[in-house]
Amino acid sequence: MARRFKPLFTSPHEPNVLIPVFTDGEAVGFWDLRTPSKGLLSHIPDFQVVVYADGKEPGTGRYRPDLLAERIREEVEVFEAWVRSIQMRGGYAEFRFLRPDPSNPRLFYCDYYPPDGGDPFTFKIMLPPKYPEQPPRTEGLNKISYAKFRIPSTGEPCLGRLGKENWRKNWQRWGIAHYLALVGHYEATKQGLSIKELERRTGRRRT
Repeated sequence: MARRFKPLFTSPHEPNVLIPVFTDGEAVGFWDLRTPSKGLLSHIPDFQVVVYADGKEPGTGRYRPDLLAERIREEVEVFEAWVRSIQMRGGYAEFRFLRPDPSNPRLFYCDYYPPDGGDPFTFKIMLPPKYPEQPPRTEGLNKISYAKFRIPSTGEPCLGRLGKENWRKNWQRWGIAHYLALVGHYEATKQGLSIKELERRTGRRRT
């Protein structure tokens, strides 16, 4: 894995994010060199509320169900701050209007605005039982999936090992906004070389 991926950020104070090593062409997999890498996640605030999926507080082991509730509220705050930062910099926010389901704290709705000016649509974001230790899941974003980078059972965008590895290392400060930023970058690089094609050219096999 060390030969295929490298850290996105160099500072020890920034998220520990892995990206493919660029060895052939302008883009590889989900990532595009035309977009400054530091803009991908650096404008999304880190989460201040840290709690395990079972409600325990890291460091103390105390059961704190109140932290889970605070974490859910912070999801919307961080998301809105992210959207504002994009718009203030003159960018285009594809994801907008995150809101929780009033009867289910683990279900959110969000609107997707296609960059090509197509009709916006609403999709679901579901927090699994192990959230925030495991990444969110989407339902209704299969319209932006492409090639073989889809979850087989649902057709939703699949970030593969990039998503899993990055989330495992950064789950304490990441949330819905960070996940959607990765999905947005995935969607923006449809025309790039696929990881499968890269491995074919370099003679490596997928693991």
